Amino acid sequence: MFNRIRLDLMIKRYFILSFAILIFYSCALNSSFSDNEDESTLSNEQEDSSMNMLESILEDKTFIIDSYPIPGKVKISKGESKTQRPKQLFSAAAKNEIRLHKLGEVRWVYMGIEPSSIWPRVIGYIETNNDLELAKADASLGIISSESFKFNGQDTKIEFKIEPGLQQSSSEIFVSHLVNRNGSWEIIPNINSNLEVVVNELYDYLSSSSPTSGTSLLALNLNTSNKTEVLVNDSGLKEIKLKVNFARAWASTRRSLLLAGFNIIDEDRNSGKFYLEYNFRRSVFSRTPSLSKVEILVSEKNKDECIISTDLGIENLDISEEIISQINQALS
Repeated sequence: MFNRIRLDLMIKRYFILSFAILIFYSCALNSSFSDNEDESTLSNEQEDSSMNMLESILEDKTFIIDSYPIPGKVKISKGESKTQRPKQLFSAAAKNEIRLHKLGEVRWVYMGIEPSSIWPRVIGYIETNNDLELAKADASLGIISSESFKFNGQDTKIEFKIEPGLQQSSSEIFVSHLVNRNGSWEIIPNINSNLEVVVNELYDYLSSSSPTSGTSLLALNLNTSNKTEVLVNDSGLKEIKLKVNFARAWASTRRSLLLAGFNIIDEDRNSGKFYLEYNFRRSVFSRTPSLSKVEILVSEKNKDECIISTDLGIENLDISEEIISQINQALS
C-alpha cells in the first residue's frame, strides 16, 4: 500500500515537471518568434529609411558622392601647409594670339602659331595684295621677298623675315623696306618708306583670315630653333638665355616684369639692372635672412645673345627659380 502511494506521488511529480518544461519551452518559442518579428519589422523600417535617405541624396545636386573613396584612415594635418607651385618648364603662347610690336625703327607682327604655319599665310597676303608680287620664298632662311617696284624714284622691295618667337609655338614676322643702291639692297629708315602701311595691312590680313593654308613642310625647320632657353649656371641657379640684341632683351624683360605683376622700384639700363620690391619673410629660426628687394640682371654676352638672371644666391634657390619662371612665362 505504501509503495503504491509512493509510486503515484512520483508519477504526479513527473507529469508536473513535464508540464512545467512544456510551458517554459512554449514561452521561449513565442518569445523567439516575437523577437524575430520585431527584428524583421525594425530591419524593414531601417531599409525603408535608408532608401529614402539615398533618394534624397541623389536628388540633391549639391551633394558630392565619392565614387572612389580612399581606403583606410586619412590623416588630416592641422594648421597651414605650403604647397610648392609647379615649375614652368617652358613658356607657351596663346593660340592664334596676334599683336603689333615696335622697338625703335623695328616693326614686327607677333602671332601665337608656329613659323611653319605662318609661312603660307604671309605668302597668301602677298598674293592677294594688289601692290606686291611674290619674287622669292626661301624657307631655309625664313625670308619672303616681293618683286622690286618704284618708290620715290628708286627700286625698292618689301622683305618678310619669319622667325620663332620668344614663347614656344609662336612666330615673329619682321617687315623691312629695302632700296637698291648701286646693286646692293639696303634697309631704309621707316620715315622714308611706306613700311607702316605694309605692317598694318599684314596685321589686318592675319587677324581676319582663317588658318586654312595648313603647314608648310618646307618651313618646318623654322620650328626647331628657339630664341629662349632656360639654363642652369655654374652656381646652380636658373637663368634665361635670349637670342636677341640687348635693346630687345631689355625691353622684353621690362615688359614681362610688369605683366607678371612685379613692382619695379628702379632701373638702370647702363648697368642692365631692374630693382624689384620683393617682400619675403622667413621663419625666425631660419639662418637665411628675409628679403625686401631683388635685382634682375640683363647682361649682353654678344651682339645677338643676352642673359636674364637674379642677384640671389643658392640659399634663395626657390625664390630665384620662381622669379625666373614668371619672367619666362610673360616674355614676348
